Amino acid sequence: MENHDFEAGNFEDIPVEFYCDSNKSSFKECTFCKKNLITSSETYLIEKSFKINPNNGKKNTVFEYAICMSCNIKKMNAMSEESISNIKSYMEDNFFDKELELNANSGINSFDKCAVTGKKVKDLLEYNIIGQFFSNKMISGYFPLLLSSEIGGEIQELLSQKTKDEFDDFMNTINDIPPELKELFKTKRPILV
Repeated sequence: MENHDFEAGNFEDIPVEFYCDSNKSSFKECTFCKKNLITSSETYLIEKSFKINPNNGKKNTVFEYAICMSCNIKKMNAMSEESISNIKSYMEDNFFDKELELNANSGINSFDKCAVTGKKVKDLLEYNIIGQFFSNKMISGYFPLLLSSEIGGEIQELLSQKTKDEFDDFMNTINDIPPELKELFKTKRPILV
């Protein structure tokens, strides 16, 4: 296995929030290429989108996926130059601020509030969580992130039509999606792929 420059203190057990809903355990393979994530020598990302049922307060998973870095790079390379430029500017303005850096280094629970707006998770009806992982561990630091649907919407507005079409194709490759949710994916796309 390839040697990585991660500090031992940056690894944590994978939180249950990132477990795959279908088997209630950590993701074992990339949703797209089926690469084994546990034995692979590369990092991977997991994104999960949640919606709270206002009638009973129950958290429901809208979609989830694990993507290896090789597949993630392919998806990033498929994005238009316009989308990449827009997202880069947005992230520089919103993600790389002092508070986010402070939280990344302080051990503050990243699932308490949106990393950009600061809205408390208990006040959100929809949100996404994104984490970075290596083998069977989560890499802590700037990840994990919790992002409100408001931020997801802002990021979606930055995408060119070409990139939106790519993301639509991307969403169609996620397995085990109930047919009734397919319509939802025309407006709700992954955030940080």
